Amino acid sequence: GSAKRLVKAALQEAARKREMRYGDLRKIDRKVRRHFHDDITVIVLFLNHDLISRGTTQGSPISVHSSLEH
Repeated sequence: GSAKRLVKAALQEAARKREMRYGDLRKIDRKVRRHFHDDITVIVLFLNHDLISRGTTQGSPISVHSSLEH
């Protein structure tokens, strides 16, 4: 979803700065790849405006998703 797209965009930018292709950067082992870019953390918050504006407490107005695959 959104988190994966944001991580991919960050990795594409890291690859661009190193004058590499994204695919080539992804092929590098994660432990070695740490020398090519800083740690990347992405947090995506989906706010349910309808629940917040109504003051409804039945459901959670916030949904948090994270991508740890990259």
